[in-house]
Amino acid sequence: MGIPRFFRTPEHRRYHYEPVFYDERKEKLEERIQMIEQEYGIKPEDQPARKLGRGSFSSHYRRNKKAQRYSNTRLIVIVGFLLFISYYLFFA
Repeated sequence: MGIPRFFRTPEHRRYHYEPVFYDERKEKLEERIQMIEQEYGIKPEDQPARKLGRGSFSSHYRRNKKAQRYSNTRLIVIVGFLLFISYYLFFA
């Protein structure tokens, strides 16, 4: 028998890991088969022609990299402006 408590102690967290195996050749083959089946009308076009996989977000990454560079430049300009104003207020 234990001491009665107002708060329950949390249980330990379990780590569940399922490894994911990626076969690039198989993915490209399946994608090509789906494209050809859509061209010849074997399957309806409501199915997506391309699956999300490795490399599908590369254009998104490039866009984010450009936005990050713009953000860093803006930050440097703002910090420089604030340093100039603080220098002007203290020493002028």
